[in-house]
Order: sequence, then C-alpha cells, then structure tokens
Amino acid sequence: MKFTEHRDASINIIRHYMPGKVTINQQEYHQSCIITQHQVINDWSITNIEQLNAEHLQPLLALKPEVLIIGSGETQVFPPAIIFGLCAQAGISLEVMNNAAACRTYNVLTTEDREVVLGLIL
Repeated sequence: MKFTEHRDASINIIRHYMPGKVTINQQEYHQSCIITQHQVINDWSITNIEQLNAEHLQPLLALKPEVLIIGSGETQVFPPAIIFGLCAQAGISLEVMNNAAACRTYNVLTTEDREVVLGLIL
C-alpha cells in the first residue's frame, strides 16, 4: 500500500507498507519498530501482539504521546486489558489497528502535528 507524499522532509512519514516491511521516508524496516515524528526506534523486541506486556509498552509511554497507536499485524488483535489500563493511567489514548490502518492513521495525525507514537508489529 503506497501512501501520499508529505512536504516537510524533517518529519517521519510512512511512504509504503506491506506485510513484513515498512518504508519510512526513504528507509525500509523489516522488524517491529516505534515511529514518532522525529525518530524511529527499530529494535522494538516484539513479534506479535500476544507478547505485548508492560515492559514492551514502556518505551512507547516514555515518549509521552497524546495518542499511541499499536499496529497489531495484518489483522486487528487487541492486547491484554492491562495494556489499556497502563495507557489510561498515563493519560494516553490507545488505538489498536491492523498495520495498514495504523500506518494511515499515523500519517494523518502526524501531518496534523499531533504528538503520536506508532508501535508497529511486523
């Protein structure tokens, strides 16, 4: 799935997504990663949503997003309820979507200059 162009080259925009691969700006990633407007953390050690626990969530929460999006893979699968509770305690809105929808939503929110973090599980 190819995404539209964005003008500000200093902002991380998802240019292309397909199962097992995401292109952010001009760089391809083949493993789970955390994406913000200004950084990509490409060593997020998770391979499926069932693994998501408080330890995996901490690097995302530490970025203090307004909205946290979790791309759960090719289908929408919700994490354990405790993950929603931890986000609520931190005052962070959590959205869980399949990866294609998560990438589109991240792009929309980041172009609106919202503090958004995407945890993309590849």
